[in-house]
Amino acid sequence: MEDFNDLALFAHVVEQQGFSAASRHLGIPKSRLSRRVSLLEERIGVRLLQRSSRRLLLTSVGRQFYERCQATVAAGEEAFDVARQATAQPQGLLRVSCPFTLAQFWLTPLIPSFMRAFPGVRLRLEVSNRRVDPLQENIDVVLRVRRPPFEDSSLVARPLGSTVDVLLASPALVERLGMPQSLADLAAWPVLSLPAENERYRWALERGAQSHDFAFTPHFVTDDMFALRHLAEQGMGLALLPEIMCRDALADGRLLRLCGEWACAASEIQAAFASRRGMLPAVRAFIDHLLQNPPGAAEPGAGVS
Repeated sequence: MEDFNDLALFAHVVEQQGFSAASRHLGIPKSRLSRRVSLLEERIGVRLLQRSSRRLLLTSVGRQFYERCQATVAAGEEAFDVARQATAQPQGLLRVSCPFTLAQFWLTPLIPSFMRAFPGVRLRLEVSNRRVDPLQENIDVVLRVRRPPFEDSSLVARPLGSTVDVLLASPALVERLGMPQSLADLAAWPVLSLPAENERYRWALERGAQSHDFAFTPHFVTDDMFALRHLAEQGMGLALLPEIMCRDALADGRLLRLCGEWACAASEIQAAFASRRGMLPAVRAFIDHLLQNPPGAAEPGAGVS
């Protein structure tokens, strides 16, 4: 059988873009790395690398060989991860980032049950509406809300649930202005809104195959969705808010949904992290906890025994 260590060494040389960098990264003498790769080429009878004093290039066969080496090495590491995770206990510092609204109505109520279930984990939560890059900012898990199509990314994104933004207003405002029969009837309504890029206030609404670009001048602007919901409940204007965070207000009649099926495209609630390979037990336990208590569940924490 082939020595699969040679495949891993070859993959490291390619990923580090040279024998010197791979030698430093692995702690293996450069001469030994070069010899092992040369012996590998001899055994398979194909040149994989074009060597020069200035740079190292993959041959066409070498590129295809490297892609398969990557998959082989990853599969091997995942196999060892399975064994390690079976005995590892979640512990240590877990760093999580989450948007304000998601933290308030969903994540924060879940934290006590998670901490009771995994007392060895120390949790550090950053609540922010800015885009967070876990690779650059040393964050273990980034919770986020994204609409498709999702941008290409080196991150792994685990779907946790979905939400849709709907048009809402208080019964008092509807009584004063009349129940709208179409989107055109909302043109003169006061509008409560999140900030818009370049002050271009528009809602991209959909109903089945139909679409409508609803432009407006806001009467109130804030990045706090709970403030928007409160003002909407007080009859101060029309708001476009996630249905998932307004279910209680819709259920007890504090808010009414307007214009039937018109809404924004559904958004996916995701947990994004750097890689499944070598996932810390605390990260895996945290994501499993979220999956057991998806957004919109009636009783946060009920999925944990």
